[in-house]
Amino acid sequence: MSNGGIHVPVMLSEVLDHLNLKKGGIYVDCTFGRGGHSRAILEKLERGKLIAFEWDKKFSELARNDKIFHSPQFYLINDNFVNLEEHLKKMGVQEADGFLFDLGLSSDQLVEERGFSYRLNSPLDMRISEKSKLKAEEVINNYSCEKLADIFYLYGEERKARVIARKICYWRKKEKIVNSEQLVGIIASCFSQKGNKHPARKVFQALRVFVNQELENLSQALEVAFKHLAREGKIIVISYHSLEDRIVKQIFKKYSSKYFQIITKKPLIPTPVEVMNNHRARSAKMRVIVRKA
Repeated sequence: MSNGGIHVPVMLSEVLDHLNLKKGGIYVDCTFGRGGHSRAILEKLERGKLIAFEWDKKFSELARNDKIFHSPQFYLINDNFVNLEEHLKKMGVQEADGFLFDLGLSSDQLVEERGFSYRLNSPLDMRISEKSKLKAEEVINNYSCEKLADIFYLYGEERKARVIARKICYWRKKEKIVNSEQLVGIIASCFSQKGNKHPARKVFQALRVFVNQELENLSQALEVAFKHLAREGKIIVISYHSLEDRIVKQIFKKYSSKYFQIITKKPLIPTPVEVMNNHRARSAKMRVIVRKA
């Protein structure tokens, strides 16, 4: 997240408080992004190790220009956290003292011409990694109306999913839908009244989540994190919409037992001051679980 050009990691103090970092511990930042959380963790480690995952190649390259990330204690992996198991095995890491997932899309990604934002006109790509094959444009132009409606409803919780899907299928017969401006116009035409929130936000969320398999990847990676969590270690997840939070809540509940204890019976939310200073933190919810034995 950024504010006025300065990177502002969401709920940083809460993350550090709950990680309760051991100076020689091993920690995994599964969502490096602009490196805000990683930087703060690295500053507190003395003999430990920080492993960070970043799927977006552009962010991986940013770390090369920052001296703190040249530390021998820091390892940056340009891959999706769904491959967590594979990389931990390669590095010989059996257990980690903490796993952090900050699932928010960066402000920098929203201003790039990859179709993430419904406020900017750009090609309908929506891939976080260029290694992925499926683009949002292919989904919009080639998937059946029924499949589109399912995507909008299941991944965006859009109540007008079927209406929007039918309208898209009608317009794409006339002209291929290749940019966000076209798609936003079609979606907006399905709403008779202007609401407080942008009419296209849920469809754009749904497309991004579907194209990048975000929910499936999150479920798989959390399972691996539980498998490799050390005693007294914590898993921290910051989510930004109900679909993510629901998955985290369900998996935490599944593991809650004599071995794991949920620290946050209700999710933590940012303070009013943080939301005022960092608007994109407003929808954040943090859940924390600890391994007891």
